[in-house]
Parts: sequence; structure tokens; C-alpha cells
Amino acid sequence: MRVLSVSSCIAALSSAALVGLTAGGCSSSAAASSPGAAGSAQPSATAPKAMGTAPSTAPSATGLAAKLLAPADLPAGWGIDAAATNPTMQTDCPLLNTSIWNAPLTDHAEADLNGGLAGPFLVEQIAAGDAAQVAKSWAALVNGLSKCTTYTHGGANGSSTFSIVRTGLPAYGDSSYSFTLSIQISTGIKGNGYIVAARNGNTVAVIYIVALTPVDKTFVETTMGKAVTKSRT
Repeated sequence: MRVLSVSSCIAALSSAALVGLTAGGCSSSAAASSPGAAGSAQPSATAPKAMGTAPSTAPSATGLAAKLLAPADLPAGWGIDAAATNPTMQTDCPLLNTSIWNAPLTDHAEADLNGGLAGPFLVEQIAAGDAAQVAKSWAALVNGLSKCTTYTHGGANGSSTFSIVRTGLPAYGDSSYSFTLSIQISTGIKGNGYIVAARNGNTVAVIYIVALTPVDKTFVETTMGKAVTKSRT
């Protein structure tokens, strides 16, 4: 799932240089909807222009994609980019393996955004269907949460270990679960942030916010709330 693209972005960074980010195609992205197919970092700071970052005047999204967060919903400096990759994560945790919960749903949309070359990074996946499909999807997600503890994904350039712990963010939508997330890259770089999974009307959404430094919790709570409210169909 595309939260791994956040891991790839973090892995491309070092404390001294950020040039690997654009080379990895990780500046940020937003994917259009497709039927049958998801802290102390300063969110208000103006982001440096990154190769591949879409202009703020990009055409307006339509369909389910219009329910995704967009730069206009976030502080100045956030951007979108369509270059993120989507490696498969072989895990029974539905927060990391999107196929576990979105298969019953008929419409899907996804966005990857960031607040600058060093983040924060935001990944949002939403999927929609009728009431029965949403109930089945949400049950699959909730029933798999006990398997969301620690998972290591190996790749050609090293490994990334994801650690997930329940946390107490506000309630969102009709039903929601919130978690902290840490990503330890085998190169020694570490990211941290939050995950929210929410059901709202005929939509299921999973949103991730991750940064190299502690993420401002007020920003997280506000942004998660916006994402879930906007995702409702």
C-alpha cells in the first residue's frame, strides 16, 4: 500500500541532504478515483519547489477523488504529485495492506501529499460502496486490527519496520480507530506519526500523517477531522 511510499521518502532523506526525495518521486501525490480498484515539522511553512510537484492550479478532481484532501485544505506549502509508487505489503494488518478492506468496495481514490521536501507526509486512501459493501469492508478492517503491531517490509534498498500502537485521537465519522505509527529504516532514519481509520456514511477511509520529527498533534487532529468529513458520500 502507498504508505510505503512515505517510508521510501523518509529513507531517501538524511540529516544533511534532501536531494534524494525528488529523485525518488516522493514529493507528494494524488491519484484520481478508479472504479473497481487506495510535529514539530512545520505544516504552515512554505515548501521548497520540488521536481514533479503539481501546481496549485491543477484541474479540480471529480467523483470520489474530489473527496480527498487537497492542498487547499491544508496550510500553505503543501503540494501534490502523481509519481508515488505502490509496492505490495505482505501483511495481515489492514492498516498496511489496503486490499484486506477495500476489495468489497466499488470505487476507490487515493492521495499522497507533503508539506515540503522533508515532510510532513500525508497518505489518504478512501473507498466507497453501498451500505452492505461498506459494512463488509469495515468489518474486515476492524477484525484485522489485532494483527497491526509490528511489520518489516524488505526491499532492494533495505528494510522498513512499521510499529503501530492504539492512541487516543478524537472520534471521527460514524466510527473510527486511531494509532501512532513509527517507521524505522534499516539505514537508521526514523519517521513517526499517526493513522486514523474511519467509516463515514458510504465511505471507509484510512489516513496517515508521518514526519521525520514529532508531528504537531493539533494539526493531526484537525487534518484527520477534515479528511474524514470530506470523505463522506
